[in-house]
Amino acid sequence: MMTLKREKFRRLSLGSTYDQHTVPIFYASCGGNRCKPLLKTLMTSHCMNDCKFCPFRAERSVERDSWQPKELANVALKLWKTRKIEGVFLSSSVQQDPDSTFEKQLEATQEMRKLGFTEYVHLKVMPGTSRDLIKQSVQIADRVGINLELPNKDHYEDMKLFLHFKQDILKRLRWISEEVQKVQKDGKCKAGLDSQMVVGASDETDKEIVKVSGWVYQKLNARRVYYSRFDPIKNTPLEDKKPENPWREFRLYQSSFLLRDYGFKAKEFVFDDKDGLNLREDPKFTMAKENDLLVDVNEASREELLRVPGIGLKTVEKIIDKRPFGSIPSLRQAGVIVKRASPFIELSGVRQSRLDKWFNN
Repeated sequence: MMTLKREKFRRLSLGSTYDQHTVPIFYASCGGNRCKPLLKTLMTSHCMNDCKFCPFRAERSVERDSWQPKELANVALKLWKTRKIEGVFLSSSVQQDPDSTFEKQLEATQEMRKLGFTEYVHLKVMPGTSRDLIKQSVQIADRVGINLELPNKDHYEDMKLFLHFKQDILKRLRWISEEVQKVQKDGKCKAGLDSQMVVGASDETDKEIVKVSGWVYQKLNARRVYYSRFDPIKNTPLEDKKPENPWREFRLYQSSFLLRDYGFKAKEFVFDDKDGLNLREDPKFTMAKENDLLVDVNEASREELLRVPGIGLKTVEKIIDKRPFGSIPSLRQAGVIVKRASPFIELSGVRQSRLDKWFNN
């Protein structure tokens, strides 16, 4: 995340002209083709930790800055009133200790709400934050999360994340999940829990990432798991490491949505001999191919249909509403991506195509 020099923000908050490209506005996907512009920033870039991949690691020489809570609240309000943003995404480095750092994030959010800011606020909890502060956060934020960063303690040690994986991270994930579920019945924290992992900094495998992502979704009712592809940063221990293949990040996102929305379990995914996903094809297609999937479109349940490549969440409802189908063109009209689906479906007991035909097209 980026921070701005305070004087630029101060000019903005006082109503002066400014260069739009200096404002840290992040366009977050809201599903479909819509994006929501968010003010995305750190409360402080001063950090006591020394994670190998982080641009703000303690040992790295870099310009650092911090917000004062009221200052940040005023800037957010200004951006909102001028329709530059529709929300705030606030995280932080850990300057002194987790609680004092997160208290400033809460103070900034409370000040925003006090000033009348009613839009989306997304807060990131610091590892080791107390449960009382987490309880306060779900009362005033729309989404609260904590970054896993890596899928298990071995990779924490490799990256010099001197944290207790189970106590500092997993326990806080559980706490956030429990507190979110308590307040959602009152209409608070509607966007729920999220987390994030760095991909490619350590030697973590896709199998490890998919497994922990499934746990976060299915045991903690998370709304989103994000993946951040590793890119080397100068003057860090990993500056000579190759950047991660963007296709790996993309396949992990596809897997994430299959876990969250389609009912897949982590144990169903197909991995290569190095526990990686196939980067050349959609993991849903890989699973269907590996399992010789064959589904009768007119008889299958919703859950069975969702396992067919080329059939998505909206299309499956149309299929159920309009069936029986008698031909491929009628399936195409319902939204089925026929080329992807045809090797795995049958109509009136007739398989529509073979996999070898699909590969030869």
